[in-house]
Amino acid sequence: MLKISAVLPGGTAAKIGMVPGDSIEEINGNPVGDLVDYGFEIAEEYVVVRVRKKDGRMEEYRVEKEFEDDLGLEFATAPRRCGNNCIFCFVDQQPPGLRDTLYVKDDDYRLSFLSGNYVTLTNLRPGETERIIRQRLTPLYVSVHATNPDVRGQMLGRKTQSDIMPVVASLARAGIDFHTQVVLCPGINDGAVLERTISDLTSLGKRLLSLAIVPVGLTKHRTGLYDLNPVDRELARQVITVVDRWQGNMLAAGDRRAVYAADEFYILAGIDVPGDEYYEDYSQLENGVGLIRRTLNQVDDLQRRRKSKTGKKLTAVLVTGEAAADTWRKIVPVLEEKLPGLTVKVQAVKNRLLGRQVTVAGLLAGRDIAAELNRLEKWDVALLPEVCLRGGDFIDGMSLDKLRGKFKNPLLPADDPLDAYDKLRKEVKS
Repeated sequence: MLKISAVLPGGTAAKIGMVPGDSIEEINGNPVGDLVDYGFEIAEEYVVVRVRKKDGRMEEYRVEKEFEDDLGLEFATAPRRCGNNCIFCFVDQQPPGLRDTLYVKDDDYRLSFLSGNYVTLTNLRPGETERIIRQRLTPLYVSVHATNPDVRGQMLGRKTQSDIMPVVASLARAGIDFHTQVVLCPGINDGAVLERTISDLTSLGKRLLSLAIVPVGLTKHRTGLYDLNPVDRELARQVITVVDRWQGNMLAAGDRRAVYAADEFYILAGIDVPGDEYYEDYSQLENGVGLIRRTLNQVDDLQRRRKSKTGKKLTAVLVTGEAAADTWRKIVPVLEEKLPGLTVKVQAVKNRLLGRQVTVAGLLAGRDIAAELNRLEKWDVALLPEVCLRGGDFIDGMSLDKLRGKFKNPLLPADDPLDAYDKLRKEVKS
C-alpha cells in the first residue's frame, strides 16, 4: 500500500477524485508497496487502480492514458537506512547544524534505480534479487570499494566479510547493468586491492557501464573515527597510471574505456585533465569525473557567443571552491573579451566549516562565502556555484536569500560558464 502525500493540480488523479491521505493498494490486480511497484504497474495505457480512501472506503478507478503518463501523484515514502558503519562515511564527519538531509544514511536499491543513489547491496532481503530482475531495475549504482571480501568488510565497518561479486555477477547474468564506484582510502583499497577490484568488475563485460575511482573525502570533524590518510600527490599519480592502463585494456578488448579517475586525482597530481574522449558519455559527473573537462569544453561555445558592443564597467566575482579555481581562471579572459567593460575576479573560498581538505564547490557553506566576500574591497556582482545550493539552501542551512541580505550588490547562482556569461551579460547591459 502506497500512501498519497500530494495530488498535483490538473493531473489525472485530481480529475478523478484522488486526494492526499488516500492509499493505492493495487494497480491492474497487482499489489503496490512502493514507488518502484507504482512506476512498474502504471506504465500501461489502461489501468485499474484500487484505492483505499482516507475514510477507509475502497474505490476503483479505471483510467485510460498515454503509456508514459503518470497520474500526477506524490507519495509519502521513507528510504531504507544504511546498516553499515563505513570507515570513510561522510555523514559521520559532519558537524551539527547542517541541512537535515545531509544526516540521512540511505542504502536503498530502489532509490539506486529511481534516483541514481549509490548503494552497497548488503541489505537485500529474500526475494529482492529476483524482484530486481523481474522488474528490470537497471541500471543500478553500486558502491563496491573493494572486491576483496575481507577488505570490503573492513571498509563497510562490518565484523564479517562482504563479498559483492556473487551478487553483481548474478544480476549481470540476468541483464542488469551497473555504474560502480570505489572510494579510495590510502593503504586499504589501493595497490593490489584496487587492481583486483578493477579486474573483477571489468570481467562483467558490457554489464559494467562505468567504474569511478574517487579519493576519500576527509573533513576536520573526525574525532573518534577510523584513522585515515588523505590521497597525496604520489598516490594520485599512481591511480591515474592504473586507470590509463585499464582504459587501454578495455579499448583493446572492445570500444569503450569504462574505468575513470575523478578530477580530484588530477588536481592532486598536478596533471591536466584528459581530453573529451577520456570521459565518453560523462556518466560519472555526479562523482566529480569530467566536471573540469566539461567546463573547459564550454570555452569554445563561449568563443562563438556574440560580443557586446558596449556595457557598464563592472567588477564581477566568480566564487568557487579551491579545486575549481584554476579552471575558472582559464575562462576569465573569454568572459572579459565578450563583455567589454567587465572585470572578472575568481575567488576561491576556503572551506572553514569542513576543513581545508574539502575543496569542492558543492560543499561550500553560506557563512564561508559571506566571510570571503566581506574581505574583498570592491565588487559589483558575485556569481555563486549553483551546485552548492539544494532547495535554496547552502550546506550549513543558510538560505540564499539570507546571504543576499548581507550585501547590497546582487548574488547570482550560475551553473556553468555559459550560464555565467548569460547572467553577466544582463548585468553589464542593465
